Amino acid sequence: MMNENKKNSVLIVDDENSGILALTQILSPEYTVYAAKNGRNAIQAAEKYLPDVILLDIIMPVMDGYAVIAVLKNSVKTQNIPVIFITGLSNVDDERKGFALGASDYISKPYSSAIVKLRVQNQIKIINQTRLIIEKEIIEETRRAQIAEESNKAKSKFLAMMSHEIRTPMNAILGITEIQLQDETLDPKYEETFGIIYNSGVLLLGIINDLLDMSKIDADKFELIPVKYETASLINDVVTLNSARFDGKPFEFELQVDENIPAALIGDELRIKQILNNLLSNAFKYTTKGLVKLSAYIEMGEEEKEERKTATLVFCVSDTGQGMTEAQVSKLYDEFSRFNTEANRVTEGTGLGMHITRNLVRLMNGEIHVESEVGRGTAVTVRLPQEDVGAGVLGGELTENLRRIRENTEARTKKMKIMREPMPYGRVLVVDDVDLNLYVAKKLLTPYELSVDTAASGIEAIDKIKSGHEYDVVFMDYMMPEMDGVEAVKIIRGLEYARPIVALTADAISGRVDMFLENGFDDFISKPIDIHHLDDILKRLVCDMHPREVVEAAREQKEKTMREAEADTAGGEVASFLRDVLSKIGAINTKIGMDRFFGMEDAYYETLELFYKKILRSCDVMSNTMNAQDMAAFYLAVHSIKSQLATIGAMDLAAAAQELEAASKDNMADYCEAHFPILKKNLFILYGQLSVAFACQKES
Repeated sequence: MMNENKKNSVLIVDDENSGILALTQILSPEYTVYAAKNGRNAIQAAEKYLPDVILLDIIMPVMDGYAVIAVLKNSVKTQNIPVIFITGLSNVDDERKGFALGASDYISKPYSSAIVKLRVQNQIKIINQTRLIIEKEIIEETRRAQIAEESNKAKSKFLAMMSHEIRTPMNAILGITEIQLQDETLDPKYEETFGIIYNSGVLLLGIINDLLDMSKIDADKFELIPVKYETASLINDVVTLNSARFDGKPFEFELQVDENIPAALIGDELRIKQILNNLLSNAFKYTTKGLVKLSAYIEMGEEEKEERKTATLVFCVSDTGQGMTEAQVSKLYDEFSRFNTEANRVTEGTGLGMHITRNLVRLMNGEIHVESEVGRGTAVTVRLPQEDVGAGVLGGELTENLRRIRENTEARTKKMKIMREPMPYGRVLVVDDVDLNLYVAKKLLTPYELSVDTAASGIEAIDKIKSGHEYDVVFMDYMMPEMDGVEAVKIIRGLEYARPIVALTADAISGRVDMFLENGFDDFISKPIDIHHLDDILKRLVCDMHPREVVEAAREQKEKTMREAEADTAGGEVASFLRDVLSKIGAINTKIGMDRFFGMEDAYYETLELFYKKILRSCDVMSNTMNAQDMAAFYLAVHSIKSQLATIGAMDLAAAAQELEAASKDNMADYCEAHFPILKKNLFILYGQLSVAFACQKES
């Protein structure tokens, strides 16, 4: 705040002592007075003391008042100090010249004590009022900043808490559906239902993670964690993950990798994957035909080539999708921005991905560039400076292997990726205060044939350790009432228990890895439990820790059990015949359909035959509801046929049904009346083709 006891200051500039003395006598009782007898000294005094007002004589030798004010007004330090000219000149032109140069007022000689005081007081009053306004604005801005900071802290705390509260039930939902999808005896008619539940849960988790990331970016709390990583592994992980999203889409997915990319770099591998996943997700969502391509290459300047200390890793994701206008591209990074909402009403997403992506790129001191044209597609290029560790380059053989991996993973599904080791020799303890979480964990561990013990609290877990129980792995929930996981582990480690303890956490805030490792944990798994991460931990901490002969014996016993349980394979020739017949039906992609049943031909053909038997009835239901103009009933009927078509691999017909589904949901009766007959005609054609196929099968 402005100090009300401090005097304002005045600088008097006059080449005559009498003038300085007279003005000093008038002003010194109220102000701190400085004096200068020539122009040069006046400029120096003004810059040194920064007076509130300058009283400046016009007529002085060497450097007159006009020259002095010109210098003062051209200096950043002194340009805002008001200048009052003191002069015996009475010419109007002199006054006009003075005001043009920036003078605030005039005082004529000989001085009137009252006039001098009033005119100086007037300028001082203006200055003090201005300072007061500025100080109030500063105080208010500081207050707003404090409120914003407190709000950000509260928001971060709230989001951390909500992350845990939302992820805990999501752990149960995804865990139970995962268990059902892994069951090879699951009735195919339930498989699609569980698949929808699982995919919706994964989508919701993605939204939660995006909101958390955005809040950390807004609060300036987002931290990069540079680590050494293998570039081939990074690219492979991104391609493998996104191949699952791509599978069955009516376009090509191409991978191009420059063989000169360094084999290892230092950077935030996790966030690079997040950037690429966001870009590829957008490309897949908004491309309906043509090509999506991921290109990776390296850029180095001449100095970088010589020093090999830094390298710019470049990724380009291009597609032949909808494309964007220049106006849309300019808003691409805005929070919650989505385009063409009418055309993309069935496309999932929050509009946060590109906002987060740009901020991640900026945090890495990188660049992002977008080129797009409506109807032709979009290309997004990111350049990320990374530290080169001098590990050589990928080379031609490894880049070719990456391309082959891309081709081999195209039809791979989540279920087929897990080859569980039988571990009847292993024993684990799961600690969680939520019964449902214990249930999910036990079910996920069941296929491993482990001995699973449970505890509902950290205190109970400590009691089990104290009583002499030893486990290959203890899975410890992080957030529990009374005693959290960190506190429990500290006590357990204090009992000299050295076996592995893995944290289970629904808290997705970054930076937790180091926190867990520093507090006695050996690893951690984020909830909902990822079965691939769980499988990796069990293999490392259980399977690899037991004698080889014990592991081999368990495998042999498992193989023996599987051989005894193998179903009669008679009828394989019939399945082969049916496969050949169906391959000639253009409306059905049997490869996609078979993949949905994880290669189980019998289950696929049984489902296909059930669908065939229901086609005419389904068409009657859709026709009746359409004729009755009952859009709600028509929506349900066309939704059902859409799902069935997608399940058997009739993707074009499924897409047509999806358009009708969306139109009926929006009550677009005219559109449905115009397009339903086309779908119905194609369904009749498919019915005829399937009639021939199944008739031939029975004859064979």
